[in-house]
Amino acid sequence: MTANTEHADQRRKRRITIAEHPQILDTHSGEVLGELVNLSTEGLMMAGTHCIQPHTVRQMRIPLSQGERHLEIRIGAESLWCEDANDSGIHWTGFQIIDISPQDQLILDAIVGT
Repeated sequence: MTANTEHADQRRKRRITIAEHPQILDTHSGEVLGELVNLSTEGLMMAGTHCIQPHTVRQMRIPLSQGERHLEIRIGAESLWCEDANDSGIHWTGFQIIDISPQDQLILDAIVGT
């Protein structure tokens, strides 16, 4: 069972796949945490070289595109689960958004299409 199917039943909101897989950055250090795989108004899935253990809170900067516009949102997110992607050395991590500004929430809502 993959991360996509195992956790699908826990999703309440529509998720979109992000084809560009933009890098997710730690807001404070600028460290690359991983690449964005999919996104909803309440959470995201990231692929990265390290497992971010459940209940870890990270402050993130995520570059996104809306048509020709290039935007960046800043969120606080808590990891809910982490799995090795078929022993490939890549880990999928699911996050719940726990902190987002009203302005960034509007951007996220528009991109996800809610």
